[in-house]
Amino acid sequence: MSETNRATVYIIATPIGTLADCSQRAREILSQVDFIACEDTRRTKELLQALSMPQVPLVSLHEHNEESKCGQLIERLKSSPNKRAALVSDAGTPAISDPGALFINACHQSNIKIENIPGPSSLVCALASSGFIQPRTIFSGFIARSNKDQREEFKRWLSVAPCIAVCFESPHRVHSTLKNAADFFPAETKVCLSREISKKFEEHLRMTVKELAEHIANEGGVRGECIMTFNLPAAADGLNETTAKGFDTVVNEVVSQLIANPQLHLKELIREYATQHSINQKDLYNAVLARRRS
Repeated sequence: MSETNRATVYIIATPIGTLADCSQRAREILSQVDFIACEDTRRTKELLQALSMPQVPLVSLHEHNEESKCGQLIERLKSSPNKRAALVSDAGTPAISDPGALFINACHQSNIKIENIPGPSSLVCALASSGFIQPRTIFSGFIARSNKDQREEFKRWLSVAPCIAVCFESPHRVHSTLKNAADFFPAETKVCLSREISKKFEEHLRMTVKELAEHIANEGGVRGECIMTFNLPAAADGLNETTAKGFDTVVNEVVSQLIANPQLHLKELIREYATQHSINQKDLYNAVLARRRS
């Protein structure tokens, strides 16, 4: 089959906050395809109306029906007049923590051509706005909810450090996740919280993990879509395999040592563990005292 007659799916990024971010090429393709596979037909219909574009047939493709619909959409595409379809999500670039990856995978298996119409991506925006510089980036999508699962993810990040680690988080859980990270990573670890990207109240807060957790607590929480970008240096700069145990684990070990050996000197033990695990001595000392009191 010649390239001109080959069925094509266009991955089209849509605005994440400002309609003007929708490129002219995206508008042209959206108006020319035979149908649009979208996360929410209502949202996409509103987008087309807001852009004063003609209404193109819309087909829902979301996390609950994507696996079962891939075959139907491919058959529909192959039998459509122009053999052209678009894939969009509610906002940003499809198939990145949004539906679409299963469909694109099925398209590759069916020899369907894939073309990108690049545009807004909150992941890329947050990464660029952090100002962090490392040789690689790891993206975890929406981070796990439980402290235990989060710490397992933190360990994965450390395994590829030096790196920048990026994750999405609900505004209702940002504070608890930051507190968990503050207990896990060395005190000097920095993070950038990006929220409401491209919207009126866009904000990028960059400080240590502990400082940011305290700031959000003092502000009474945070609103809007949130992305956290962590700057994780190399092991030689303070992150090593033993650090992956987590701050709380080290605190527990120190307290256990003191209970088992009452003759040990607290400050000497603190100094030893702080050096071994690259932890701030003052932070470890205060945490051990608090743990003993409780």
